[in-house]
Amino acid sequence: MRKPLNVMKIRTLQSGDYNPVSNSYGMVRNNHTQAHQGWDLTAAPGTPVYAIADGEVTDGHSATYGNWVSLKFSYKCKPHYAFYAHLQTAYQGNSSVREGALLGFTGRSGNAAGIPQGESHLHFEIRTMEHPPLGLTGRMDPGQVLGYELYQSYP
Repeated sequence: MRKPLNVMKIRTLQSGDYNPVSNSYGMVRNNHTQAHQGWDLTAAPGTPVYAIADGEVTDGHSATYGNWVSLKFSYKCKPHYAFYAHLQTAYQGNSSVREGALLGFTGRSGNAAGIPQGESHLHFEIRTMEHPPLGLTGRMDPGQVLGYELYQSYP
């Protein structure tokens, strides 16, 4: 399975403070009282974003996620969804793609529009349902699919 970015690193800053844990998956925000549904991966605007697997792509826009792409793929014989958010542009909306296909480019859309340039990122989730509610229901740690190498470089 391919990674969504060529260079994978969890964003280290959160609102100007060094806090990489808050940009990982789980109950990691606001003193471990608020969920973060995926990984925030450091990426300057305009960084290419790739399909992690063969699948079906849809795209859209929301106030929170900005421009987004969802890739429906099979994992352990069940449908899963790789969700890419805060994009500048998306190129593959509503189509079939092969692993490694260019899906678009990172940006600062949605609630990432006002963050400092140095905190630009790709918000990346693995979903077990197409449209999960807020929180962790219907989502899983991306490390379960892509591996946990990212976590090993942070204390």
